[in-house]
Amino acid sequence: MKPDLNAMVRPVASTILVLGLAACAHTEYHTQACVSGVDVYEVTADGSDAGAVTFSGTDSRLVEPCQGASAGQGGFWIVSLDRTGPVRSSQDATVETTVLGGEWQWWQADGTLQSGSVTGGRVIWPTDSRHDVGSCGYGVAQISVALSVSQEHPGSGTFEGCLDGTHLDPTLPWVVFPPKIWGRLTTSSP
Repeated sequence: MKPDLNAMVRPVASTILVLGLAACAHTEYHTQACVSGVDVYEVTADGSDAGAVTFSGTDSRLVEPCQGASAGQGGFWIVSLDRTGPVRSSQDATVETTVLGGEWQWWQADGTLQSGSVTGGRVIWPTDSRHDVGSCGYGVAQISVALSVSQEHPGSGTFEGCLDGTHLDPTLPWVVFPPKIWGRLTTSSP
């Protein structure tokens, strides 16, 4: 008697279908917000440009346009970054700083807390105010940071944005008004 091939294939196909449907039903958590803020604390290591910086600000609960540094209407965030000193590029058109690590917290408008570690990143500045390194504007740096999320739904995230330290105090030209930061915060937890 020959085995019924269809009878053997049906259970395997049913198992694959059930697993596929279960994978589609798996909940993923994604959040996005525009955040903006200012440099609230900075320290530099003795004899180098390496150090730490802390930014703090608000979120506007909007994903777009993520431009400018207007005050938000939603939650509150804070991030502390450890960084290396600046390194000039081979063409000397940009200066780059490596983000080594740090910590971040974001209290969303609904009271939800997300937090985790800064796992790395970089900041790229144009060498002067006549150059633009992207969509941030002349003299303004681009910042890109990778994040880990360690809350109820662990995962990862990114911050992509701009860092503007070009505004000098007119009465004390060597003093920069607090550098402004803005951009898109995205988190994803599988």
